[in-house]
Amino acid sequence: MSKLIYLLFVLHLLFLAYLNNLYLAGVPVRSLLILFIGLLVVVQQPQLLMQLGLPNRVYGLLMLVGLLISLLNEVSLSDIISGELKLLQSYLVVLVSYFIVSNLGFKYLAGAFLLLVLPSALIGILQALDVNKAWLLHDLLMALQNKVISVEIQAQMQEALSRPPGLALYAIPQTYMLLSALIFSSYWVLSAQLKTRDQWLLLAVNIILVGGIFASETRSAMGAALFTLLAIYIWRFRSTVVMLSGLLVALGAVVYLIQTGDAALESRLMSLDDQSAQGRKTLYKYGVDLFLQHPLGYGFGFDTVEYATNFFINAQNIFSYGPEEKAQYIVPVHNALLNLVHAFGVGGLALFTYYLYRLLDGYWYRYVFLCGALMNSVFHNAGILAGDLFIDMVIAAFLYESRLKHQIRLNASTQVVPECPKPPAPRSD
Repeated sequence: MSKLIYLLFVLHLLFLAYLNNLYLAGVPVRSLLILFIGLLVVVQQPQLLMQLGLPNRVYGLLMLVGLLISLLNEVSLSDIISGELKLLQSYLVVLVSYFIVSNLGFKYLAGAFLLLVLPSALIGILQALDVNKAWLLHDLLMALQNKVISVEIQAQMQEALSRPPGLALYAIPQTYMLLSALIFSSYWVLSAQLKTRDQWLLLAVNIILVGGIFASETRSAMGAALFTLLAIYIWRFRSTVVMLSGLLVALGAVVYLIQTGDAALESRLMSLDDQSAQGRKTLYKYGVDLFLQHPLGYGFGFDTVEYATNFFINAQNIFSYGPEEKAQYIVPVHNALLNLVHAFGVGGLALFTYYLYRLLDGYWYRYVFLCGALMNSVFHNAGILAGDLFIDMVIAAFLYESRLKHQIRLNASTQVVPECPKPPAPRSD
C-alpha cells in the first residue's frame, strides 16, 4: 500500500507541476488526487495523524479563524467552502509527504521531486535561449488543460506571461517549484556521507535549477536561490574556491545578459524602476492600508482588486496615492503574508509566526531555507499557509526530521538505543 500511495502522490505532483489547470467536473484533477491519497493514508496509517501535532494545531485553528471571520463579514458559503478546501488540500500535501518520508525514506520524496522538476528547469533555459521547440512543448501542455485561465490568474500573468515558464503554467509557479527543489537538493549537499562524485552531480543539478530560475527573470526567486545555495555551499565546504566560483558565475551571467542586447530583460534584472517594481510599491502600501483598516481580517475569498474601487471612492485610505498609482485596480497585492492577514487578520499572523518558529526547531539550515522561501513569497501571492503546495512537501521533511530528533532525545534520557533511521539531512540515500 505504501508504494501505491507513493506512485499516486508522484502522479499528483505531475499534475500539480505541469497540468495544474486540468479540471474534472469543475475540480482540479490534482485536488481530487490529493483528497483520495490523503484518505488512503488515514485508512492505512491513522496513527500518523497523532505525529503531526504542529500542523494539526495550526491548520485546525486557521480553518476555525477563517470560518469565524468569514461569518462576521457575511462571506458567501461558496467562498467559505473554497477557502476551507484550500487549507485542507495544503494539510493533506503535508500529511501524504510525511507518510512517504516516514515509511519509504527521504530519498523517495526528494528524488521524485527533483526528477520531475528538472525537465522544467531545462526547458526554461532553452526557452530563454529562444529555442522554438522548447516553447512548443509548453504550448502542447497548455493545450491539454481544459480549464480557461481565470481573470485573476490572467491579471497576475500579464507581466509574467512572456517570461520563460519551463513546463509550468507561467513563470511564477515555475520559480516556486524550482526553489523547493533547491531545498531538497541542499539537504543532500549537507550530507557528510555523500561521495565526491555525488556532490559534483548535485552541483550540476543545482546549476540547472538556478538556471531555470534565472531564465524566469523573477528577481525575488533569483535572490532567494543565490542566498540559499551560497549559504549551504559555504557552510558545507568552507572554501574560498566555492565563493570565487559563485562570483565568477554571477559575473558571467551579468555579462551575458548585457551582451544579449535585450533591453527589456536588462532593464528588468538591473533596475527596480520598471512597471512591475513600481506597481508593487503601490500594492504593498494598499495591502498594509487594508490590514490597518481591518486588523481582524476580511475572511475567505477576499479580493483586493474588487475591493479597491469602493475603498478609494470612500476615501478610506490612510496613505496617500498619486493619480498614476493604479496597480491596485488591476492585480492582487502580490504578497503572500498580506494575503494571509487579509483573510485571517492578526489571528492568522500569530499562527503564521508560531508555525515558522516551530518549524525552525533549532536547525540552522532551516533558517536559510525558510528565509529563501519568504524572500520569494513576499513578492508573490502564494507562500507558506497561503497556497504554495511545493513548500508544503519540504515542510513534511522538516517535521519528520524534528520527530526523529525528539525521539533520539527521549530514548537517550531513558538510556534506550533508538531504533529509527537518521534524519533526512545527513542521509546519503
